[in-house]
Amino acid sequence: MAGAAGFLSVDKYAQGYDFYGKGDPQDKKGKSDRPQAPTLVTIFLRGGADMLNTFVPFGDDMYHKFRPKIALRADAKGKNGEKGCIPILKSDYWGINSGLASLIPLIDKGKCVPIFNAGSTDQTRSHFSAQDYMERGVPGNTLVSTGWLNRYLEATRKSTDAPLRGLSAQTLLPRALRGNYPVLAGNNHTTELDLFADLYNAQNMVGVTERAGVTMDKGSSLEGFKAATARTTVPRALNADQTRDIITASGNAAVERIRALDAAALMQNDANYPNGGLSNQLSAIARVIKANVGLEVAQADLGGWDMHSDEGGAMGGRMASAVQHLGECINAFVEDLGPRMDKVMILVMTEFGRTVHENGASGTDHGRGSYMLAIGNMLNGGRTYGTWKGMADTEGGRFLPVHTDFRAVFAESLIKLFRVDPFQMNIFPGYKPAADAYQNYMKQLQPVEA
Repeated sequence: MAGAAGFLSVDKYAQGYDFYGKGDPQDKKGKSDRPQAPTLVTIFLRGGADMLNTFVPFGDDMYHKFRPKIALRADAKGKNGEKGCIPILKSDYWGINSGLASLIPLIDKGKCVPIFNAGSTDQTRSHFSAQDYMERGVPGNTLVSTGWLNRYLEATRKSTDAPLRGLSAQTLLPRALRGNYPVLAGNNHTTELDLFADLYNAQNMVGVTERAGVTMDKGSSLEGFKAATARTTVPRALNADQTRDIITASGNAAVERIRALDAAALMQNDANYPNGGLSNQLSAIARVIKANVGLEVAQADLGGWDMHSDEGGAMGGRMASAVQHLGECINAFVEDLGPRMDKVMILVMTEFGRTVHENGASGTDHGRGSYMLAIGNMLNGGRTYGTWKGMADTEGGRFLPVHTDFRAVFAESLIKLFRVDPFQMNIFPGYKPAADAYQNYMKQLQPVEA
């Protein structure tokens, strides 16, 4: 496997293995007999989340010197008597912000792992550029316009695709899911859909009906359409029948995707989610997974991490509230899905980290390295990941360095969840990591036999 030698050998399951079995994946009543699809759910923390006050190196003296006001201590008490941070993994060095206490049981069970000093190889500290590079999976490259998750969907497209492989739980489609493969963005539903569903019917495709022998019409065959050749400068124009075939096929597929989303809306959540935007997004994604309509990739967003002021220490502040909401939402999602988490992984990311020094407003400014977080039942848990060399390891005394390229984390998720070769498929253009670039933070998911 190009770029992944020794990490996963190419076998019959790589590139296009059908997780959904044979035959019609869904009957007319909406009942599905397909096995549960592996699903990658990404959560983007927009604004540049601070690693050092989320996963806290409280055992490092330099941490407290860098942050005399907002550093979190395991022995400091907050206004309600809580600790600033809580030691994790039986460590006297690493702790977790007490607001994230809801994740400690998952960490202890090996179902939640942090990856430290992760981020982009590009030096930008612009929110827009850094988010754009991360979601497109191409640091510093402005020429690639599609998102890395959409490129995965497009590269593994099959005629037997499930109706709803990709989903954004927001109204606006995030950059990671933009591209040639059709992905639904929130608030789609089938109200009055039957008024135009008949229009997008295979029987209205002249080429299809002719090829199937349904009518004696000559019709058009898109398979026979020839694009520009070396001798022509302009492709041959589509005739009316060919245009209608394309519109009909696209419309029919859209109807099926929206109907699959409506079927998911009928599912119930089996956990109490907190209030808030991320909660609504994750609860909706959970219902789609339960509906078993073939969801493979989904993204949720949580803003508010650009904490130039009032980040807070043991006495509370914006960071404690933000991580508390994040942890409670993740915990509810995991509880909601139960054993389905065997095939579902959450991957939390942010565009960059913060300065190691606090600023004069009890906050932090734009930095470089931060953390990623993986949650699922397929993880190699019980430890932290990433290259951590202590608080003395900085870029110019200002930022945490990036030791783990986010693309290595992305690639491992695709390889081990879906058994594909992301490099042969060019999902990460221009990126060919060495085998030791991978963190091995997760186990290889076994394929579902058809």
